[in-house]
Amino acid sequence: MTLADARLATSPDGPVDQAVERRARPWGRRSADKNWPEGGEALGCRIVELPRVHDTRGNLTFIEGGSHVPFDIGRVYYLYDVPGGEHRGGHAHRQLEQLIIAANGSFDVVVDDGQTTERFFLNRSYYGLYMPRMTWRELDNFSSGSVCLVLASNRYDESDYYRDYDEFVAARRAETVEESL
Repeated sequence: MTLADARLATSPDGPVDQAVERRARPWGRRSADKNWPEGGEALGCRIVELPRVHDTRGNLTFIEGGSHVPFDIGRVYYLYDVPGGEHRGGHAHRQLEQLIIAANGSFDVVVDDGQTTERFFLNRSYYGLYMPRMTWRELDNFSSGSVCLVLASNRYDESDYYRDYDEFVAARRAETVEESL
């Protein structure tokens, strides 16, 4: 048995990556939990377990802004038909928060705060990756037929983007210095 095989377990929904399951439980917010946890995974990013309603006719997951995510939802968009080997993202947001969900298939999200980098593997539609503001992200390793669903805290605003990594790192450093004063 390979390490990859050892990490897989079965659930009513099929194989589940144990690493994703482990990351989800400590930091995933239940709808009854009104205190959104601070910190959590590296860089403030964390896996959020979304509610699931099991039904023999098909399962249902729902998301309510301010309840299952720590922001009101201002925009929803999705990425699909991403060709093999392509990357998406490659930016950070000054103010925008997001929840990234693998609605279908799987992909990796690489997050970076200018000092630390961490890779998250998303492959279940009932787990999302919470992305706080000022976090650089790149998405890669898209499986065939994958759909990346993104819930954002605000409408599209080009001025909210850092598209140059060096500019982003300089802004993060300036924020860190400002916070330490």
